[in-house]
Amino acid sequence: MKKSIFALILFVLMPLATQAAPRSVNKLSWRAEYYANSSLAGVPALTLVEANISHDWGYGSPGPEIPVDKFSARWTGTRYFEAGTYLFLLAVDDGARVWFDGRLLIDAWDVGHQGNIQTEMYIATSGDHEIQVAYFEYAGTAKIQFEAVNRGGKNELANAWRGEYFNNATLSGTPALTRLDATINFNWDAGSADPLLARDNFSARWTRPMWLSKDTTFNLQIQHDDGLRVYADDKIIYDSWADQSVTYTARRVTLCAGERKLRVEFYDHVGNATARLTMAEDTQVSADYNYMPDQTGVVVDNISPRFSWNGPVHGRNIGANGYNNDFFWISNSNKPGIFGRWSAPVNTGNYEVFVFIPANHGTTTAARYRIFHYGEVIERTINQNQYNNEWVSLNTYYFGGQPDEGVVLFGNTAEAPATTHIAFDALKFVQR
Repeated sequence: MKKSIFALILFVLMPLATQAAPRSVNKLSWRAEYYANSSLAGVPALTLVEANISHDWGYGSPGPEIPVDKFSARWTGTRYFEAGTYLFLLAVDDGARVWFDGRLLIDAWDVGHQGNIQTEMYIATSGDHEIQVAYFEYAGTAKIQFEAVNRGGKNELANAWRGEYFNNATLSGTPALTRLDATINFNWDAGSADPLLARDNFSARWTRPMWLSKDTTFNLQIQHDDGLRVYADDKIIYDSWADQSVTYTARRVTLCAGERKLRVEFYDHVGNATARLTMAEDTQVSADYNYMPDQTGVVVDNISPRFSWNGPVHGRNIGANGYNNDFFWISNSNKPGIFGRWSAPVNTGNYEVFVFIPANHGTTTAARYRIFHYGEVIERTINQNQYNNEWVSLNTYYFGGQPDEGVVLFGNTAEAPATTHIAFDALKFVQR
């Protein structure tokens, strides 16, 4: 039956404005004092306790006691900071100042939209510290946002990658070594990453968060031998997971503002081992991959001219549901020459590939989908029996717009012949 179902800044080529923000400082209550003038003069007209400093009043004000123009505010709070490096972020219209333990940290006391202002500070001793934020609104829209984020503890490298190294090629089990790597820039030749690791058949996973003040496009330069994958927020943006000689690739990737999580996975089979990734901000607008999700795509159905069948037709059956209420199905076989192929109707770029699994006759637990893209071949095994009339992602791949690119589903599986059914339905290509 079917079942439903990211002190020292070390990051190659990346500008300060896009460095990592490993974790946010704990929230606290602020004493907020609002004044019916733009100079913090006299007695507050309104006093509140607020959880955070994140306000967008538009053309309004904090309350009926406060005019919509020419008002001011002061927030005061004490919080506990662990020793480490912190990033203080301020966005304000009109002006604001920030003090840390009485020291002026940010001075943006001017009329007009101040955009995104940030400054970094290393706190040597753990303990309680007082923060005060002053604000004034002159005319027009009124807003202020303030946040402090931790970019690395006392014994950490700010913006470093957390590297986990395994004594196998599959990232399995407990890491044999865990360490901080300032960059992913390694050429081990025929050696290994560390004496604790074997020369061949080892793997590594690097993770780090990244703080972006705005939507940002990056140039990625990637070099590897053997396989390497890159993820942003668990969405794959580069996939070349196969034995190969040294491969060099460039990609352009747009990531949306906020805290993003990056992950890089690598394995070495035999011979030389190389893993390199650099990122540099790109001021152009377009990119190969866009983080912002969009499920609109191009569908290739099993009755489309872009679908072709290889093998005997007499063993191929027609199902009554699925996408557009029809699909093909066969009993699994041990013969290698039976397959269906969907040609990719796409231009150059990254596309997430989805397959539609119908409600019945998709009972195989080992459907073999082979993705041909940009001169590379990746195979994914899907348990069709887990899904019920739904789109299932095969991950994101870079296509070159060539006629030989597409997806093949084979009729032979690792299961005993004629014990399960394989469903051939629609594919969808969604540009990322």
